[in-house]
Parts: sequence; C-alpha cells; structure tokens
Amino acid sequence: MFGDDNLKRFNEGDVVYFISSSVFIKKATVIRNAGGFCTIRFSDGNCGTSGTRVRESKLYRTEEEAKKVVEQHQNANKWR
Repeated sequence: MFGDDNLKRFNEGDVVYFISSSVFIKKATVIRNAGGFCTIRFSDGNCGTSGTRVRESKLYRTEEEAKKVVEQHQNANKWR
C-alpha cells in the first residue's frame, strides 16, 4: 500500500541463513516481514521448533554468503 513491499529483501516462506554467536550458521524460514525486521523460525532446535525476530540485515540468502561473513569475523578477531 505504501510501497514498502518493494523494499523487503525477504518474503514470507523464504529460506534464509542466520549467524548465531558470530560462529554458527542456522537455517530458518521467514514467517513474517515488517518494518525492516523478519520473524524467522528455526527447524533444527533441540527443543523443537523455535524462532526469533531479527533485522533483515542479519539474514543471508545462501549458506555460502553467511560463511563468508563468519570467516571475515574470525579473521578480524584472529589478532586480538
């Protein structure tokens, strides 16, 4: 209605990848996208299905894209 749908990077039902604790890559599904935030559902949790709400900028379309970010973070922290 206000044109914000064109600004969304992800749509409901999209499979995305999320980096947890700067190291772990988790696969998730977008449940809702509004106001620059996505509600995502993880299907590989130990306690069954779980989810969270995160900024779109914290999500990646492919696992390879997320791995690059993890590697960059690890290389940046290597010298600390």
